[in-house]
Amino acid sequence: MSKFPLISLSIILAWLALWPGQAFADDLEIRILGVKEPALSNVEAAVEPFRLTGIGRLTRRRMENLRRDSEVSARKALRPYGYYHANVNSTFERTGERSWRMDISVEPGPAVVISDAQVEVNGPGALFEELIQWQADWPLRPGQVLVQPTWDSQKQLALDIAANQGFFLAAFTQHEIKVDLEKNEARLKLVLETGPRAVMGEVRFHQDVVKPRVLQNMPRFRPGDPYDAWLMERFRVDVWRSGYFGTIEILEDRHLDENPPRVDLDVHAAPRPLNTYQGQVGIGSDTGARVQFSWNRHLLSRNGDNFTLGTGWQDHNDEFYVRGAYRIPRNVETRQFWIADALLKREHEDLLVQDDDFDDELIGLGNVDIEDYSLKPGRLRIYDLKRGYWQVFETIYAQALKEKVSYSPRVEDALESRESPGDINGIPLSRSSRTLSLGIDYDLPFSRGQGFGMVGTHTRAWAFISNEAWGSDRDFSQVYLSSRWHFRLGERWKFLLRGEIGYSDARVNDLIIEIGESPLELSVTELPNLYRFKAGGSSSVRGYGFERLSTNNIGSNNIVTASVEAEYRVLQNWSVAAFTDVGNAFNDWGEMDLKTGIGFGVRWYSIAGAVRVDVAQGLDLPGQPWRIHFTIGTPLL
Repeated sequence: MSKFPLISLSIILAWLALWPGQAFADDLEIRILGVKEPALSNVEAAVEPFRLTGIGRLTRRRMENLRRDSEVSARKALRPYGYYHANVNSTFERTGERSWRMDISVEPGPAVVISDAQVEVNGPGALFEELIQWQADWPLRPGQVLVQPTWDSQKQLALDIAANQGFFLAAFTQHEIKVDLEKNEARLKLVLETGPRAVMGEVRFHQDVVKPRVLQNMPRFRPGDPYDAWLMERFRVDVWRSGYFGTIEILEDRHLDENPPRVDLDVHAAPRPLNTYQGQVGIGSDTGARVQFSWNRHLLSRNGDNFTLGTGWQDHNDEFYVRGAYRIPRNVETRQFWIADALLKREHEDLLVQDDDFDDELIGLGNVDIEDYSLKPGRLRIYDLKRGYWQVFETIYAQALKEKVSYSPRVEDALESRESPGDINGIPLSRSSRTLSLGIDYDLPFSRGQGFGMVGTHTRAWAFISNEAWGSDRDFSQVYLSSRWHFRLGERWKFLLRGEIGYSDARVNDLIIEIGESPLELSVTELPNLYRFKAGGSSSVRGYGFERLSTNNIGSNNIVTASVEAEYRVLQNWSVAAFTDVGNAFNDWGEMDLKTGIGFGVRWYSIAGAVRVDVAQGLDLPGQPWRIHFTIGTPLL
C-alpha cells in the first residue's frame, strides 16, 4: 500500500489545525481589571502572549495552566512599578460558542516607597551644567514610589548627556536598589564617574572637488577644543551648506585610550550636480501673487567659487527683479569670502500719499516707475562666538546705486473725492541719482530645534554712508538695529519678542500742494527709495497694509517697531497665538505717531515650515475691517 495517502492526510490535518478561523480553534479575550497606567501597559504586555487566537481548543487543563501562568506574569509585571505584594486572580467566562474571556483582577497592594536616594556625579563632568541639571531634576526622591523604568531611563539620560559632551568613558560605579519588603521601603544609590573629556583631533577630508585650502576653515572647532555633539552636528550641516557636495559621510575615529581621549574625523564627500534650478509660484497677503526662478552654479572652479542668478515678479507694485551673486573663498587663516551682488529692480506703483491731518485718507497724485541698478562688492567674514555655538556674519561693502524715479501725474479724480492736481511740475517727485555708499553689516542668527520647539535669537545691524566727496550725488547715512527672541515656557507656551529701530541722516523737503481748497503737506526725503523705511504688514505691524506706514505713505528716514506674541500649542503640530504690534516709519522724531495692531492667529508646523495665518485689527483705523495676514516660515529668521 502506498504511503502517499497517509502523508497527505497528515499535511491536511496540520493545515486545518493552524489555519485561523477553523472549527477546531477557540478565541480568547484578556481583560485586566484593577490597575491603571503606566503599570497597566506592562501587565498587558506580560499576559498578551497567553491570548490564543485560532491555535487550538481551550480545554479545562489548558485554562488552568493559563490562569496560573498569567497570574505569575502579572505579579512580575507590577514589580517594576513598586508593587511587590500584589494579589492577582483570574477567571474564565464563555462569551460564545468558541470564544472565551479571561478576567485578570489585580489588587496592587501597598507600593514600595523610596526612603533614601543618593545620586552623585564625580569627575571632570561634575561641574557641567547639563549634568548638574540632571542631578537637580532627579525624579525618584524620598517619599516617591519606586518606579524602575524611571530609574533605567534616568541612568541612560545621564550617559547620553555625558557622551554628547565628550565624556565617552562615563560609567556608573555604583547603581544599587535595596528593597526592604517588610517595610515596603527602598534605598537608592547611584554614582556616575564621568572620566576625562575627549577633545577634537584632526579633520581629514577625503574629496577631490575643491582645493584643500577651501575647506580648512570650515569646522567651528580646532584641534584640542572640547568635544561637543552639537558642534559636530553643525559641522555636518556646514559641510552640506557649502554647496560643493551631494553625499557626505562623517566618521568619528575615537582614541579613548589616550589622555585626554581624542576624536579624529574622516569626512568622505562626493560632488553634487554642478547646476540646480529652482522655481516657485505662490501667493501671500503682502506680496499678492508671485513667481520666482533661480539658477545655482555651485562650483565654477576648484577654488570654491559659485554663482547664483535669480529672477522674480510679484503683484505688489508690479515688482520685477533680476539678481546675481558671486562668492569665492579667500586664501586666509580665517573663514572669509569675496562677494559681489548685482541687482536690477523695477516697480510700478500708484502714488497714493497721505496727509497726516486726515488720518488714513489716501490721495492719488499719479503713478511712479522706479528703476534701481545696484552693484555691491564686499568681503564676508564669519566669526565663531561661544565656542562656535554662535556665528557672526560680518560684511564690509561698497554699493553703487543708480536710481531713476519717473512720475506721471493723474488727471482723473483722486480717491476719497478729493481732486488731484493735473500738473505738479517743479516738485521733486521725478528724479535720477547716482550714489556710492560704504557700509558694514552684521548678521547674528542662532536657532535650535524644529517646528514648535524652535527657539533662538536673530540680531541684524548695519551702518552705511554716502558722500559727495567720493562721487555721490547726495549725502546721507543710515544705522539700523533689529532683534528677534523666540523662547519657550514649559511644553505648550512659546513667546516671540521683536523690535527694530532705524535712523537716516538725509535731507527732507517739506512741500505744500494746493488741492482744491485744501493744502496737502508732503514731507519727502532725498534718501533713495531702496533705502527708505516702511512699516506695516505680516512681518511688521499687523492690522495695516504691507508697507503702508510711513510719512505721507512714500517712505521715511526712520523706523521704530516692536511686537509681543504668545503662542499656545493645542495639538502636536498646531498652535494658536495672540499678539500686539506697534510702530511706524517717519521723518521727524518729534512726530513718530506710533500705530498699534492687535490680533490672533493659527500656526501649522508643516514639513515646508510654519504656516501662519493671522487676523489683525489696526487700532488707529476705527471702522476698518480686520485684516488677514498669511506667511510661511519661522518668524525667527
